[in-house]
Amino acid sequence: MTRLKTIFLLPLLWFAAPVGASDLLNVYRLAQSNDPTLQAAKENQLAAIETLPQARAQFFPTIQATAAHTANDTATNNAAVIPPNTNAKTHYNQSVYGLSLNQPVFYYQQWVQLSKSSEQVKQANAAFAAAEQDLMVRTVQRYFGVLKSFDALKFATAQRKAFAKFLEQTEQRYKVGLIAITDAQIAKAQYDSAYAQEIAAENDLSNKKEILREITGEPIDSFSFLRATLSLKSPEPENIEEWVNKAFEYNYSLQAQQFSVNASRLDIRLKQGGHLPSLNINSSMTRQNDTPYTPGNRNAQVGLQIAMPIFSGGSVRSATRQAVHLYEKAKRDWETAHRQTESSTRQAFRGVMTQISQVNALNQAIVSNKSALEATEAAFNVGTRTIVDVLNAQTNLIQAEKNYANARYDYIIQSIQLKQASGILNPEDIQHINAWLTATT
Repeated sequence: MTRLKTIFLLPLLWFAAPVGASDLLNVYRLAQSNDPTLQAAKENQLAAIETLPQARAQFFPTIQATAAHTANDTATNNAAVIPPNTNAKTHYNQSVYGLSLNQPVFYYQQWVQLSKSSEQVKQANAAFAAAEQDLMVRTVQRYFGVLKSFDALKFATAQRKAFAKFLEQTEQRYKVGLIAITDAQIAKAQYDSAYAQEIAAENDLSNKKEILREITGEPIDSFSFLRATLSLKSPEPENIEEWVNKAFEYNYSLQAQQFSVNASRLDIRLKQGGHLPSLNINSSMTRQNDTPYTPGNRNAQVGLQIAMPIFSGGSVRSATRQAVHLYEKAKRDWETAHRQTESSTRQAFRGVMTQISQVNALNQAIVSNKSALEATEAAFNVGTRTIVDVLNAQTNLIQAEKNYANARYDYIIQSIQLKQASGILNPEDIQHINAWLTATT
């Protein structure tokens, strides 16, 4: 049996000391309260939980009270049948009261429905736990998506300013006849392109903030940023197969699908039970008041009733066949989820390892590109390199810095995706990531 774990969000988060008005942890708290996807999953869980008491209720007796009151007016034109001292017209009221009780004794489908409801509740609990983890991942992805856009804008602005400096230099050199007008035109074209990229980066930043607001419900205007230095660690254990096995055991989405298979299997038995007899105890008590023509009476009875379905037009067999097909579909869905879980776990593990290597390599690339830019500028000043070479070197440096920043963000995102796939992601991971953030802007 797959073991279902529980995530306790609020106790862990509300005791955490806030770092800033809009650091990752506080944005996550806001998303917990306002994200409609998580709220919908919660309502689905609560609705599924109600199926269990409904299934249990079928084992308890049902009691029904009835009452009827009738006003009667009678008249006859036959004087021969009129009793002495009795009017030809008669008005009287008639009341009947009843109380009935039905107690199921044996009903196979009730027991199966109880087991099925239990599996459905487990499925809903697992689905909600998966939704909680999904919110953590979406919050981190969208928060760092904003930070990526901030960096993209920062780098675009830096590139525009650098190209503006080169444009000014080339225009001055052209005026004194040191370079041809072609170089000045190239510098102007590169500056215009950099300015356009800066405008696009500003728009992308606004869009990323809007995407974040979808889960917070409120605009976020200030953000905390990653520290300059981070200690990037490999997954523990550093064995991809152990992570895959852990995912098979604890992944909430996979667990939810397994419970769905169990419920579908029980549904077959539920539909097959339509051919089986049922046994009930029935008891009732009625009371009727006196009328001019009938005396009042009381009646009480207790009986044992057995009902044996004989023919239902083929509906039971059809419903059973339908349940079998739905069970086979549920198994296929589980197989799909199983393969996706393995694939996402392996991809996330490799992603973490790749990002660690990339961060180290890109950090060195920044150093190399800075040296290349300095050498190219020096060669340009003595006339051995062109303005195109300088602009390309500047572009390479900016791109290396951007790639380095993105690799750090991707390392964090891949790390939480790995924990999500393995079912061990929890609010402490949000707190851990939040500790890497510093100043706000």
